[in-house]
Order: sequence, then C-alpha cells, then structure tokens
Amino acid sequence: MFLEQGYKAVSMDTIASKAGISKMTIYKYFPSKEELFLKIISMMMEKYTAIIESEMTKFSNTIDKIDYVLSFSLEASQDYSFAFYKDIMDNPYIRNRVLEEKTKYSNMFFEKIIREGIEKGEIRKCDIASMTEILSVIIEALTHNYFDKINNRDELEVKAAILYDFLKYGLFGGNEVK
Repeated sequence: MFLEQGYKAVSMDTIASKAGISKMTIYKYFPSKEELFLKIISMMMEKYTAIIESEMTKFSNTIDKIDYVLSFSLEASQDYSFAFYKDIMDNPYIRNRVLEEKTKYSNMFFEKIIREGIEKGEIRKCDIASMTEILSVIIEALTHNYFDKINNRDELEVKAAILYDFLKYGLFGGNEVK
C-alpha cells in the first residue's frame, strides 16, 4: 500500500484491516507508522541488494556492472508511486533514515565495483574510499537539492538518467590521481 499510495495516504487502520489483524498487533512490533514504513523500505533494500549482488557476477567489465546497478535502480524505482517518493522527501526523519540506508548500500556496491575496475585496469588508480564517498555525496546532494523542484515521475526519471549517465561515464579515462 505504501508503494502505491505513499506514506501519508495509508493509515494504520487501513494496514491492520488489509492484514486482517488489530492495530495493537502492529504496534506490538512497530512503535509507529514511521518505523513500520522504514522496516518495509529496509527489507526492500535487502532484497534488491541480494538481486544486484547475484546479477553482478554475470558481468565481467566495470562499465557493465555500473550500468547494471544504475539501470536496476531506475527500473526498480518505476515500481513505486510518485507519492511514495514525495512523502519520503517531505518527512525529514524518514528522508534521513532512508538516505542513510541507501548510502550504505550504494557505498558497498560502488566500492566493490571501483576496486575491481582498478584491479582490471578499467578505472584509473584512485583512493577508493574517497571516490566512493564522492559518488555518495553527489547522489545525496542531487537528491536533496532537486527533489523539491521535481513535480512528476517523468521529471524524476529524466534527472535520474542524467545523474546515472554522469556516474557511468564520468569515472573513466584521465590520469591517475597521485
């Protein structure tokens, strides 16, 4: 329900009714609607992480791995309503927790991909931790600065595609950083 209708439009009464349980049962496990919502997002991220890790083994070069991770993220994001994203960004507590979780998983993937790319000679030598942090900061900054200006799913997808294009092709070439 959250994915289709967003956070704000779904009440605990509706969740309890749909699940066939009492609200008290939900509150026994989740102290608030926010915590239930965050748990669902965390479970989704864990599921997607397992899928991405499994699929990345099928790709031998760095650009294909980056392309896969970014394409998967774009495709997966289409499963959720614009209200879902808007509600996340409008609630500072939820936004910060979701971005922390997203950053953790993004860092894990970027660090692994960058390390393997350097080992294969497909990415120039660089400080892996710093490069991973820079990528995370770029994503987080764009998320914070542009989301309020986005009014619909099409605009969201265009911004994401531009970001992903930069991330894929802005990493390659050039001289080593000393």
